[in-house]
This record gives sequence, C-alpha cells and structure tokens, in this order.
Amino acid sequence: MKVVGFDPFLSAERAGELGIESIARLDDLWGRCDYITLHTPLSNETRNIVNAAAIAKMKPGVRLINCARGGLIDETALLAALDGGRVAGAAVDVFDPEPPPADHPLVKHPQMVVTPHLGASTDEAQVAVAVEAAHLLIDFFNRGQVRFSVNMPSLSGAELADLKMYLDLGRRLGMLHAQMDRGTVKSATLRYRGEVATKNTRLVTSSFAAGWMEAALEGQVNLVNAEHLLKERGITLVEEKSTDTGDFGTMISTEVVTEKKTYSASGTLFGKQFLRLVQVGPYRLDAHLDGILFVFTHYDRPGLIGFIGNTFGRHGVNIAQMNVGRKQPGGEAIGVVNLDTMPSAEALAEVEAHPDILSVSLIKLPPAGEEPPWTG
Repeated sequence: MKVVGFDPFLSAERAGELGIESIARLDDLWGRCDYITLHTPLSNETRNIVNAAAIAKMKPGVRLINCARGGLIDETALLAALDGGRVAGAAVDVFDPEPPPADHPLVKHPQMVVTPHLGASTDEAQVAVAVEAAHLLIDFFNRGQVRFSVNMPSLSGAELADLKMYLDLGRRLGMLHAQMDRGTVKSATLRYRGEVATKNTRLVTSSFAAGWMEAALEGQVNLVNAEHLLKERGITLVEEKSTDTGDFGTMISTEVVTEKKTYSASGTLFGKQFLRLVQVGPYRLDAHLDGILFVFTHYDRPGLIGFIGNTFGRHGVNIAQMNVGRKQPGGEAIGVVNLDTMPSAEALAEVEAHPDILSVSLIKLPPAGEEPPWTG
C-alpha cells in the first residue's frame, strides 16, 4: 500500500522517514486515495472536514474510515454518497451525536461497518497502551525524559508570578499561528528582545509550542512535553535572545516557516495585565490578543472598513475593537477586528467576497485574563 497523508504538524522529511508521502494541501489528497482514514481532533477547523465538496473530489468507489471523532464527517453527505455510489463503503466508530438514534440511516446501511466508539478497546490498542506506558517509564529512568506529563515544571511561586504574563503571551502567539498559518510546518523561531530576554525563556518557548499544537493534538500537549513533540515530528524550534530594547521595552517575535511561506507575529506587554499584538508580517499595529479575532489582508481603499462594519452589523455581530496596519496609503494592509460573537459562515463569505479583501482568518483565543492551564 502506498501511504499519503496531510498533517500540518508533521514535516515532509519526518513523514518520509515514516514511509508517508506528505501532501501540502488537503484538497490535493482526496483524489489520490482509494481508502481515506481520519486521525484528527474535532475543532472548528476540522468539523465536517469530509463534506459533500470533499467527497466530490474523491475517487469513485473510495472507502472511508473514521475512528477519530464524530463530527469530522458530514453524515448527510456520506449517506448521499453511499446511496449514489460515489463512496463504496465506510467504517465508522464515532458519530455526532453519540449514541446515534436507533433509526439513524447509516447504522443499518448495507455499505457501512459500525462500531460503538470502542476503537481504543481492541486487543491491539490495549497492548499498544501498555507498551507505550512502559516506554514512558523507560525514557524517564534512562534519559530523564518526560512525555505527556500533566504537571508543569517545578517553579517557585515568585518565578511563576514573574513569568505568568510571558507564558500567556507565548501561548496566545502559538495559538494565533496555529489558526492563521497555511501549509505544512517546517520550523519556528522565537526572538526575545528587551526585558523578556532576562527571563527563563525556555519555558516561554515551551508555552508557545504548546499553544501552537494544543488544538491539533487535543489535550496531549503541555508545557513539559511541547518541544519534544515538535522534535518528534521533525519540526525545528529555535530561540534567540537580545537584551537590547527596540521600539518596546519587551517583545516576543515569532516566525513560522511552512512549505508555502513564512509567517511572523510579535507581541508585547502593556503594564502588568495587557497583552498586545504589535506586528503581523511587515505591518505594525496595536491589537488585543484575546477572544475572537477576524484577521484580513486587503488593499487600503476608502470605504472598506465601513463595509466590514456594516456587514457584521447586519448579521448581528458586534465589533469590540478594530486595528489596521499598513506600510503606505493605497497599498496592501492588514486588519485585526475583535468580535464579541462568532460570525456566521454567511457573514464571513460576504466579507471575503469583497474585491479588496485578499485573505481572511478567523482566530479564537482565550478571553482576556484567562491564564494557561499550566499556570493554575
């Protein structure tokens, strides 16, 4: 069997070592496969990742396997594809909701193999869990390596208080990249400048890595194991420090390289409680790093900001903050809009269709003041 795969947190080099051909775009994977199996958490980005549009790009007679999470497959679209012959068969261990209703049309469909969410209860899975537990202990006793720890590294109360804001900033910058960047990740670089360079930046780097991966790995990542998990996936993480101050007394700059392009974002602290996003790519701005962020690149044209405000207003979405960064009038620019509620797909589509909008990203960050779970 030839294996191809899409995973934004597995480098092409590491995938090759595992015998997998890495596919850069998910849309390029569908038509390559006779069997498609899902291995991803359920999130806003992955819900209905297999929908009618995706199925239309698949080979006729494809077979689907989902032992990951209910909600990854649009069950209505799957039923139509089974009945129409586009999908020859499917094996499903998970549904949305669970348990599925007794009269669910997929449960007794002749081309379905259905199990009651027991993928982790097979003989093979139970043996794998036992073997992994043994390896975890061996790694700890032989090399002092800790993976999947539920506690953070030992810190005094004074050290934790000193680092809390920086840990929060690092995590939020990681979450920003996870939702904004496109393409398979190759490497990341964190640059610490000013006051933060005098701190324990390794923990801040780990906080960035944990925030970066937490949605993709669904609870497996924390402050202890984050960097190890990146290394395991063939992703390089580099840290640079300078105590020289630039425009800000303290700043964390992050750069992520994917096979498509390089993404960068910088953040700082205002006072003792405010986190700010002060640069995205080449654009300077002053945006709040909390809640729902609508990030859009665009041409700097008169009336565009009013159009966005009116569109979200008509769809019942209130704008809390708005900030725009540009290099010159009339050129390319970036906008960051903090929203009080999640916009509908219709609202997003209407905004994205504007001819002066180049790209859009909807990013969900923790509310202001909500600390990382590792600092609690």
